[in-house]
Amino acid sequence: MRILFVYTDINTMGLGARSYHFGIGILSATMKQRGHQVELFYTQNKNQLENIVQVINAFKPDIIGFTADTTQIIYIKKILAKIKCFKKSFTVLGGCHASLYPECLYEIEGLDAICRGEGEETLVELAGSLRDGKDYRGIKGLWIKTENNRVVKNPTRPFISDFDALPFRDYDLFDYQNIINSDYGRLSFMLSRGCPFNCAYCASPTMGRLQEGKYVRFFSVGRAIAELKSLKQKYQFKTVFFADDIFTLNKDYVFTFCEKYKQEIGIPFEVNARIETISADMLSVLKETGCFKIHMGIEHGNEDFRKNILNRSMSNEQIIDAFKKVKEFGIATKSYNIIGFPFETKEIHFDTVALNQKVEPDAHVCYVFQPYPGTKLYDFCRQHNFIAADVFESEIVSRRDTVLNLPSFPRKEIVKCHRNFSYRIYRKKSLRKAIVYKIYYSQYGERLIKILSPVKNLLRNFAMK
Repeated sequence: MRILFVYTDINTMGLGARSYHFGIGILSATMKQRGHQVELFYTQNKNQLENIVQVINAFKPDIIGFTADTTQIIYIKKILAKIKCFKKSFTVLGGCHASLYPECLYEIEGLDAICRGEGEETLVELAGSLRDGKDYRGIKGLWIKTENNRVVKNPTRPFISDFDALPFRDYDLFDYQNIINSDYGRLSFMLSRGCPFNCAYCASPTMGRLQEGKYVRFFSVGRAIAELKSLKQKYQFKTVFFADDIFTLNKDYVFTFCEKYKQEIGIPFEVNARIETISADMLSVLKETGCFKIHMGIEHGNEDFRKNILNRSMSNEQIIDAFKKVKEFGIATKSYNIIGFPFETKEIHFDTVALNQKVEPDAHVCYVFQPYPGTKLYDFCRQHNFIAADVFESEIVSRRDTVLNLPSFPRKEIVKCHRNFSYRIYRKKSLRKAIVYKIYYSQYGERLIKILSPVKNLLRNFAMK
């Protein structure tokens, strides 16, 4: 069978870097392992969507598999409208949006099915059934559209229990060296799936309840090191970013992994960490192994708002202490922040600015809140009529603009505060850094970064001094 994966990466923040999709990487490797042929259509440009017609004509896929979060659904609809003449290709949509809002199958013309939850075993079974001419309507994990727009709603299958049995991800499908080069020579890697926490704005808690079995799983240390070694032999990269939700979740795992990583990989790396998992003994091991930066989520600077609205229980004191500890070990810090939550005000938002000023992160990101179906805050926004009925038709720059209509925090003010966030953090400590960040977060910043991509390493070094 011929399988075409479609990944749109349009209007997303990324400093001009191309993206690798870990889910598609494992799906592609799984299907190739079963003898299927795989191709990818990837685009960051909405004006190139029509190019998929040429890809389909050349590849002649039996299955077209889409993945998308909520912000990309509008582009999936546009693609399906362009390829509706290719009736021989079975179309299926996976990802968080389809998993947590499966009713989208009724709304997306030209889509044959959606996959809920992990897709490896589901896609293998679907491809086999289509190849052998068997009835596929009872496959677990699929909702399937039939005649007269009716939908067969199959239950989900359990989470994959033998995580190590998954093949090494397919990186060649994405022209991975080009992705590394576009991200300052950094390779991204994931050791795990899932997160045990219940942040109200995040889709992960609901995804964890969607299937039976263990949600949070890590590759064994041996399995993870083996895949990293294969990447080290194949690609040229200067650093590694472990993009797991919480790299520091299991202290024993971190200690064992770091011992092997230092011996067999030995490349500087950065990680995501949760505030409550930071400890002196862990920081000592990370520093000794080559960790040069730790990313931690502040998300909001108002302690009561963070606890009661976002369901994040750490105190401001814990946040300040965690950043201080990391710096004491000579490790750089990066903070994650969000603006534009329901019931947030401009005045409350300035608490996030103030807390960042206190912890003085070496780097940071600030995103505009996006209500994802299946999350507590999405339901909350629906209940209070903060979201328009046609929200999934909104074409905005993801994480730079808002789809909410908040009486307490108008869109114009959210966008303005977002653009000035970095400047307000750094202006007293580093005017150079403040100005560069202000340009990046401006209306034309992302476009400018892409134009200046040949010299963006110089720009970053200039800003960080």
